[in-house]
Amino acid sequence: MAQELEKPNIPAEIYHALGDDVNPARPTLTGDIFENVAVANTDGTFTTRSVMILDHPCSLRPDGLNLAPRLLTAEVQPTQKGSWKGNYNKMFLPAPFPGAGGEEGLCAAFFDVSFHVSPEQLDAGVRIACLSPLGINLMLQRRVKHFSRVTVKTFDFMEANVGVYEEADILEDWCMFREDDGIKTLDAVAECIQWLREGAPGSRRQDLLKDSQQRSTVRQQMRAHLKEQRELSRASQ
Repeated sequence: MAQELEKPNIPAEIYHALGDDVNPARPTLTGDIFENVAVANTDGTFTTRSVMILDHPCSLRPDGLNLAPRLLTAEVQPTQKGSWKGNYNKMFLPAPFPGAGGEEGLCAAFFDVSFHVSPEQLDAGVRIACLSPLGINLMLQRRVKHFSRVTVKTFDFMEANVGVYEEADILEDWCMFREDDGIKTLDAVAECIQWLREGAPGSRRQDLLKDSQQRSTVRQQMRAHLKEQRELSRASQ
C-alpha cells in the first residue's frame, strides 16, 4: 500500500511561533514566512509578496553563519480548503496563521510560484511565522511529493534534520540570554556557532545534537558556559 501524505493532528502544532511571538533572535530557518518582501518580477519590476523559505537548512548557510546570497522561496497566498492527502503542490497554512492581509484563515505556500530573494530583501520584510519541526517536515514531505511523486515519511526527515532543529533552538536561547548581557544578536550567533563547533569532528557539540542521548548534556553545558560568561562579565565591570 502506498504511503499517504501526513497531516497535523491540530493545525497549531505545525507552528513554532506566529506574529509578535516570533523571536528576532531565532535564526532564519526553512519554513520561515516573511510578509512585505519586495520580489523581482520577470520584467524587472518588484511586487510585495508573502513568501516561505524552501531551502534545506544545510543550504541556507554555506559557511555555517551567513545566509546564502540567493534563497529559494514560495509565495504564500489565501487558498480554498483542501485535503492534506492531495494538493501536494502547496503547503497548507491554516489558522492560527495570519494571512497576508492580516486576516486569520486558510493560506498556503505554493511550490510552483517560487522566487529567489536575498537576505537583504527578507530583512526589509517582516517574519510572521516559524514552522515547528513537524511543520517543516510536513512541508518537505509535500514538496518532495510534488516534484517526485514519492512520499517520504516525516519521521525520516526528522531523523535527517533533528540536529539542525536542535541547533536553531539553542541559538535562539543563547541569543536571548546574551541579549540580557548587552551582546548584539549577530555577535551572539557567532560565539554560539564557535562554541558548538569546538572539538574534533564527531565529538563537537554540533554533532552531539544529532544524538538524543547527548542533547540534554549539550544544553547543560550551554547553561553552565553562559552563566560563567555572565559572571566574568560582571566581575570585569
